[in-house]
Amino acid sequence: MITRAVGALIDIIIMLIRYLFTGKIKPEPKISSATISLIENEWRQIDSDLKTKSPSVLKHALIKADKSLDNLLKEVSSGNSMGERMISGKNKFAPEVYSSIWSGHKIRNSMVHDSGFEPTVAVLYQAIEDLRKGVKSLGARV
Repeated sequence: MITRAVGALIDIIIMLIRYLFTGKIKPEPKISSATISLIENEWRQIDSDLKTKSPSVLKHALIKADKSLDNLLKEVSSGNSMGERMISGKNKFAPEVYSSIWSGHKIRNSMVHDSGFEPTVAVLYQAIEDLRKGVKSLGARV
């Protein structure tokens, strides 16, 4: 009985300390090492794709970059779509990184959903680099 009470008291003290330092009671969700490894492998292929000047290869690389960020967001935020997950995960990013990932995601969405949208090679490169910032912010070494 005393052991349980001591354990509960320790849990309360840990929550209070966490709250004092972070303003949050529960710890942040962590991204699994398996997911990080998968993302880092995907980015090795994306980096290989970036060596080309082929618009079709770069478009595919942008889609992969966007999907990799979404896979990370699924583990640390909530929502039914990537946009919803980005909104609920806003506090995971510095403001300039958050703005960059939205820019990259919007280029990807326009490319996929707007007929006739043909981004230049430079726009594709920038969108991929914008998404890379978000992936790095969530702990992947890319």
